[in-house]
This record gives sequence, structure tokens and C-alpha cells, in this order.
Amino acid sequence: MTTREPASTANPSNSNGLLLNRYSRTFLLLLSGINVALGLIFYIYPPFVISYWPWPVKELAVRFLGAIFLAIAFGCWSAVHAERWQRAKILVLVGGTFFGITGFVSLVRGLTVSSDVSTWAWTAYFLTAAIGCFVPLQYYRWHRRHAEVLIGSPIPTGARVFFGIQTSVVGIFGIMMLSLPSVAQQEFWPWKVYVSTLQTFAALFLATCVATGWATMQKDPERIKVLLPLDAIFPSLALLAVGISWSVIVTESPSWLVTGVWVGLYSFVAAGSTILYFILRRQSSP
Repeated sequence: MTTREPASTANPSNSNGLLLNRYSRTFLLLLSGINVALGLIFYIYPPFVISYWPWPVKELAVRFLGAIFLAIAFGCWSAVHAERWQRAKILVLVGGTFFGITGFVSLVRGLTVSSDVSTWAWTAYFLTAAIGCFVPLQYYRWHRRHAEVLIGSPIPTGARVFFGIQTSVVGIFGIMMLSLPSVAQQEFWPWKVYVSTLQTFAALFLATCVATGWATMQKDPERIKVLLPLDAIFPSLALLAVGISWSVIVTESPSWLVTGVWVGLYSFVAAGSTILYFILRRQSSP
């Protein structure tokens, strides 16, 4: 005689309280571990990475990439920790969006510019990670079947304003960086980077835009809280990287206005996400 799975795991569409299954948790933990390792190597010792990256990069750009990998790693961990699919799904979508766009950028370079081993190895990793993120989205589905029942304090109004501002800024910049990288380079990026690098940064901006836009419409504070570690870690590490390589910014930035606006926006996101995280955590405490 065999036992049947509970309805919440046997049929993903039957329950809003669906928990991530063992396979989804294992994949997210594996992806988190890989990105932690990559992020630490990229951030701590960028010279080691430069010769293995599929296009030309400077140390500052390598540290930015390390910050992205570390943020993605914490996002995967937050998704596993959230347990419920309806709270974890946005982080899976963020990962799939970032890896998918980056994989496409790397693929185009491999087909048009350079088809060396490193290019195809990174392309395979990015696209595999993207597919791995989109599989749970296909399996569990996105929409809830039943009305949401909320427990606890409502989301602060300031949180919606914060996410709304962030959505507008990263959305506009991300679209320009992806589609018009040369214009973006001249107008608002504070140091000179390779086109594919800027488009990779655009991938994170657009993934963040999707996440923060989604966050403005949520009613469950726990769904927003899982986003905040990722939203705080990247800009914080990016600002630290800028501080380490400040001489590059001074030499290559289009203007002090660009630098000031850029540093201000990253500081706004880093501080706002951190403060909001502790506010929501305090609200959810018994």
C-alpha cells in the first residue's frame, strides 16, 4: 500500500500554502552555494577572474559582478527559507530573469565576437541557471487559486513609495543599458565598461525592476521581506567596491553630477532596504 502526498504538494494549483518540494530546495541551495563561491572569488580577488571572463573587464566591474553573485546567492537562500511558494516565487523569477538575459548577452557575444571556451562555459552556466529557475515557475504556476488571507500588520505606505521609486529608476536605466549601452555609458554610468558588461548590469536592473514592481502590489509583508536581503546586499557591496576603486571613478566618470546621483541612488536603495527589513521583522515578531 502506498501513501499519497498531501493535496498541497500533489497538485500545485490546489493550495496557496504550497511548500517548495525537495528538488526545488536542493536546486536553490546548490545555486546559492555556487554563487557564494563565485561572488567571494570575484569580490576578494578580481585579478584572478579577469582572464577567465568571456569579455574584457576591469577590477571594479569584476567586484560588481561579485556583488551580483552574492546578492543572488542570498536571494536563493531567502527563497528556501521562505518555504512557501507564494513567498519564494518572486526570487525565483528574479534569478531566472538575470541569468536568462545575461546568458543571452553571452550567447550573442559567442556567436558574433568570440567563441572561445570561457565564453561557452559561462553561457552554459547562465542558461542552465535560468532554466533551473524557470522550471519551478512552470511547475507551481504563478497565480493563486484562492483569495489571500492575511495575518499580521499591513505593509507600511512608505514601503510602496520606496519600491515605486526604485522600480521607475532601475526600469528606465535597465532598458537603456540593455538596448542603448553606448548612450547609457556616456550619460549616466560613472566609469568606462565594456558593452556586454553594461548589459549584464542591465540584467540585474531589469530583474530588480520586476521584483520591486511586484512588491508595490503585495499585501503580505512576508513576501516583501524575502526580497530585502537581495535588495540591500548588492548596492551595499557595489558602494564598497566603488570606494575601493574610487580613483577609477574620479578619472572616468562623465561628471561629478553623474557620480553624485549614482552614489545617492545606491545609498538610498541600500539604506531603505535595510531599514524596511528591520521594520517588517519587528512587526512580525510575536
